[in-house]
Amino acid sequence: MDINQFVIQYWNHIAAQNEEELKKYFHENACIRWHNTNEQFNVSGFLRANCDYPGNWSGEVERIEHIGNIIITATHVWSEENSFHVTSFFEITEGEIRILDEYWGDDNIAPQWRIDKNIGKPIR
Repeated sequence: MDINQFVIQYWNHIAAQNEEELKKYFHENACIRWHNTNEQFNVSGFLRANCDYPGNWSGEVERIEHIGNIIITATHVWSEENSFHVTSFFEITEGEIRILDEYWGDDNIAPQWRIDKNIGKPIR
């Protein structure tokens, strides 16, 4: 499997909250950091945070970039109640995620002050 397929399949398993498949992507000593909430996880904690999160989820990788041994993804993840865009930085060695740094942002409308200034326009 090529590296793009690797991260697309990874995100499919994240959306499906498929703990058994997700375990296979990580080195046993992987470090996962969610910078927006100042949290660091080992693999077990990361699986709990993802697989125990309530709701039924969908996800779509919107962009994949490669910089040296770093893979960067921009992904849209949503449920009926929530929608997020996630920027992830994967360090993958020998087919396993060793380090994963993620930045999760809530999807929302522009703040009122920008709407009032009539600046910006919708992307979609």
